[in-house]
Order: sequence, then structure tokens, then C-alpha cells
Amino acid sequence: MARNARLVGSLRLADLPDRSLSSSLIGASRNSTVLHFTLDGFGGHRSRYDDIRLVQELCEELPNALGLSPIMPPMLLPYYNGVEADDCGISAFVMLAGGHLTLHTFSVRECYFADLVTPEPLNPELAEKLFVQGLPADYVDAQMTHRTQSQRIAINPNRDFGPHLMIDIEGYQGPRDMDGLFELMDTLPERLNMTPIMRPYVLPSYTASGEKVLSAVTMIAESHVALHWFAQSNRAYFDVFSCKFFDADTVIDRLYAALPGMRHKHRLISRGVHYHTYRNERVSDHERSRKWLAFRVPSATEDIETTEDA
Repeated sequence: MARNARLVGSLRLADLPDRSLSSSLIGASRNSTVLHFTLDGFGGHRSRYDDIRLVQELCEELPNALGLSPIMPPMLLPYYNGVEADDCGISAFVMLAGGHLTLHTFSVRECYFADLVTPEPLNPELAEKLFVQGLPADYVDAQMTHRTQSQRIAINPNRDFGPHLMIDIEGYQGPRDMDGLFELMDTLPERLNMTPIMRPYVLPSYTASGEKVLSAVTMIAESHVALHWFAQSNRAYFDVFSCKFFDADTVIDRLYAALPGMRHKHRLISRGVHYHTYRNERVSDHERSRKWLAFRVPSATEDIETTEDA
């Protein structure tokens, strides 16, 4: 039986419609504006969320199927030694020309979170279809963000999974070389009271229009931190996604100081809305795995105790 998780058959790259003619494509290259696609999935088979080969396969095939340009092979980080058992899963990322793909699975919680950041045209319907084909989920929330205006959405810690902060900087005055970006991203998580689980990756690339971009990505226990600086337009695009709630005003102030520029715009959105309704926990697994005990035949010990009482 063929694995449903593979992107073979109906959605191979050769079978996709011409990207230049597709009305579903959303453009973002004008004025170096980037698109940010997010997808939150809940429910599904835990074995998929723990399947590191499947995660690698998705990260390799998705960019090509969407017409994007990876500039590195996928980087995968299994995370099974954290303080909280429910945080276990796999984090993965691929740096793209002027953007990135990140994927975080939480196998015990039976949920995953995916991000695509790109300055190139993107078909959000196809992106959603490919993610869900590889990682089926009972409930999926997919959004496309145009990072052109400030926005702040109320986040409910008693309902949602965590905050996702995006900052766009015009006239960027922070580090603009590979060494400087590495040092910045190497120290930034701890300055935000977050937990790094790797050293940063910093790579140069060029957009389809020829603009040079320096990109930096690092993984944290809470999820990820990323920065893309577009040299010609001198704009930078930063985002941090965290499964741990933080004081937004404090974090925004620290980031504005760490990422100086002529003008800042930020968007604060909530990921995993209604997470506390859809989530799974280890406690639930324990209760489910022992449910059969209520229907068992009385043990020999219980029979002896009953006889003695009589």
C-alpha cells in the first residue's frame, strides 16, 4: 500500500499548473515585501509527527512543488529531552531565497505548525493541500499574511497555543554581514528569555529579481527565530514564534533596540487558536491506555479477598 504522506501521484511538480498563469498565485516581490503563510494542524496520527524521514521528505519536496528556491538541504532537530514531555517532537527548517520554511511537530500534543516566508509568488491553496496531504489533521487553520501593515490581535493564553511576532524594518541599521548576523541571532533568544537548541544558520541568497539577501535562522525550544535582510532596499523581516507566552510590550521593545532602523512595523498574531480545545496531552494518553481496566475480569487477588470477607 502506498504511503499517503508522499507527495507522489497527483501533485508532482510536472503535474502542477503553470505558475505564471495561475490565478491562485499571490505576488509579494514588489518593493521587497514578503508573504508569510502559516498553517496550524491539530489531530492526526502521532506516528507521523514522530517520523523524521517523513518530515525530511516534506521539507525537501514542498519548496520545489511550490516553485520556491531552497538554498540548503533541510535541517532537522529531534527534540525529545526537554523538561516538558508534551513539548517533544521534531523541528525542521529550510532556508529559501529570501525566506524560509519551518515545521514544528508536537507528537504528544498531536499538532504541528508550519511557516513559509517568501518574496516570490505563492499559491496558498496548494501550500495548504501539500502540508495536509503529508500531515493529515482533523482541524487545520491556514492563513496568508501580507507583511505591509501593523496589526495586533488579542492573544488568549487560556485558549491559544502561543504568540507569533513579525517585525518589518525599513532603513535597517542592525548587523548587515554574516558574522554580525550570527552573533545577533546567537545571543537573541536568551535576551528574550527563550531557550536556544542550536547555533544559528546564516546564508546569502538572491531573489528572482537579483536582490541580495542575508538570512539567519535559529531554532529554540519554543519554536524558531528568523531574520532576512534585503540589501538593495535595506529592509529586514524578522519573526519569532513561541509556544511560551511572553509579555509582548517588553519583547517588542527589546527587539526594536536589537534591530534598529528608520521605521518599524509589527504584527502580533496568535497561533493555535482554540488549542486548549483540540490539544492532546500525556495525561489523556495514560487514561486512554488504561481504559480497558474497567472491563477486566476480577483478579485472583480480588477473589481471595472476597472469599475471606465472606
